[in-house]
Amino acid sequence: MQSCSGDDKNDKKDKDNKELNASNVPDPVKSAFSAKYSTATDIKWEDAHENDKQTYKAKFTMDGKKWKAEFDASGAIVKEKEDD
Repeated sequence: MQSCSGDDKNDKKDKDNKELNASNVPDPVKSAFSAKYSTATDIKWEDAHENDKQTYKAKFTMDGKKWKAEFDASGAIVKEKEDD
């Protein structure tokens, strides 16, 4: 018996985040990111989830260090941390 490959929505957890083009990130998220991390470079966006809610994770470099920040669709920051 094959596993249900047609519905892999439930299989997409934090480790399976999918890269997004910046054009697919809501404007409130991009605005909040730019305001908080104005000197960020090498920004990559990912489709993520926190407590079963859609979130948007940015991986970026700032001041020579790698960071991660996650926002909800309204642009509120969910979490941030320096990436080891």
